[in-house]
Amino acid sequence: MFKKKWWLIAALLLVCTITAYFVFGKKAAGPSAVAKVKKENFRDVVVSPGELMAENTVYIQSPPLQTHQIYEEIKIQDMVTEGITVKEGDYIATLDPAVVNKKIGDVQMELDRSITTLSQTALDTTLQMRESRDNITNLKFQMEQKKIALELSKFEPPATIRQAELDLEKADRDFKQLGEKYKIQQRQASAKMEQAAREVKRKQEQLAALEDLRNNFRITAPKKGLLVYIPDYATGGKKKAGSAIRSWDPRICMLPDLSSMLSKTYINEVDISKIKKEQKVSMGLDAFPEVKLTGIVTSVANIGENRPGSNAKVFEVLIKLDKVDSILKPGMTTSNNILINQVPNKLTIPLEAVFSEKSKSFVYLRRGNSIEKREVKLGKSNDEVVIVDKGLEAGDEVYMSEPESAKNHTLVVLK
Repeated sequence: MFKKKWWLIAALLLVCTITAYFVFGKKAAGPSAVAKVKKENFRDVVVSPGELMAENTVYIQSPPLQTHQIYEEIKIQDMVTEGITVKEGDYIATLDPAVVNKKIGDVQMELDRSITTLSQTALDTTLQMRESRDNITNLKFQMEQKKIALELSKFEPPATIRQAELDLEKADRDFKQLGEKYKIQQRQASAKMEQAAREVKRKQEQLAALEDLRNNFRITAPKKGLLVYIPDYATGGKKKAGSAIRSWDPRICMLPDLSSMLSKTYINEVDISKIKKEQKVSMGLDAFPEVKLTGIVTSVANIGENRPGSNAKVFEVLIKLDKVDSILKPGMTTSNNILINQVPNKLTIPLEAVFSEKSKSFVYLRRGNSIEKREVKLGKSNDEVVIVDKGLEAGDEVYMSEPESAKNHTLVVLK
C-alpha cells in the first residue's frame, strides 16, 4: 500500500517538473505586454489641443466712451451670472456712472461759464454799438454846422470860404468813415455773439449726450442667446462685476451662436507647413471623453505669434465642426487630430515597442518561448504607431518594454 502511494507521489512530481521546464525553463523572463504587428491604413496626423468657440458671436459692449472724450476705466457695477440664457431686452449689467457723473459736473460748469460769457458779450456789444451810434449822430450835427458855416461865409474873403469848404469835406469824410467803421463793428459784434451762442449750444449738446450716455449704463441683451463672460487681458481672468471696461476695449460679455462652432488651436512652426485648408480632423472633448467629433480645417494663419509662457512661434488654426451638440460650450478644451495623409496597407507597431542602439532601431520579437532582438527599418510615424518597412511580418508579436533577460541578446541585423 505504501509502495503504491510512493509511486503515485513520484509520478506527480515528475509531471510538475516537466510542466515547469516547458513553461518556465525555455521561456526567457520578461514582461508579458506584447503587441501584434498590424497591417492597416497608417494615418499621419498632427495632434494639438484646442478650445471651442462659436463661429459667429455677438459681443455686448458698453456705450461709446471715446466719442464723449472718456478715456478712464469704467467699472462693471453688476452683471448677471455666466451661462444663463437671456432673451432680447433682458438685463445684463450695470456700469458705474461715477466717471460720467464727474464729466457731467465739469461740463455743467463750462456751460454756466459759456452762458455768462454770452450775456457779457451781449452787454459789451450793446454798449459799444450805442457809443458808435452816438458818435455818428454827433458827427452828423457837426456836418450840419459846417454846411451853415459855409453858407454864411459866401460874403467872406476867398480864403475863409475855402477853409469852410475844407472843414465840410473833412466832416463828410469823417462821417463816411465812421459809417463804415460802424458796419464793421456790427459784423464783429454779430460774430462774437454767434461764437458765444455756439459755445453755449455745444456745451448743452455735450451735457445732453453725457446724460444720455449715463442713462445707457444699464446694459440689456440685443438678442436671445447664452451669456458667456470674456477674457480680461489686463487681469488674466474674466470680465465680471468689479472688472473694468476701457475705451479701447468696450466689450462686456458675449452671446455666441452655438449653431456653428470652431475649435481654435495653435500649431508649432515645425508642423505648420503640413496644415492645409480642407484637411479632415477628428477630435475629442476633455470634459466628455466618450464624445467623438469631426471637423475640417477652415483657416491657417500666415503669421506666427508668441503665446504666453512660450518663446516658440505658433500659428493659429481654425477647425469647423461638422456637427454640434447641446453639450458643447465655448471654452471647452478639445484634442485635435489633424489628418495630414493616409497610407494604406502598412505594417505598424506601437512606438513603445521600438528601441535604438548605435543609430539602429530594433524590437524584441517574441518567437515561441524565446526572445529575438531584431533590427527593423522604420517609416513614418504619428503619436501612437510607426510604419515598419522591413524586418517584421503581420501577426508577429513584439514586446512593449525591454525584457530584463534580453538586454544582452545579440542584435539580428537586416540583410
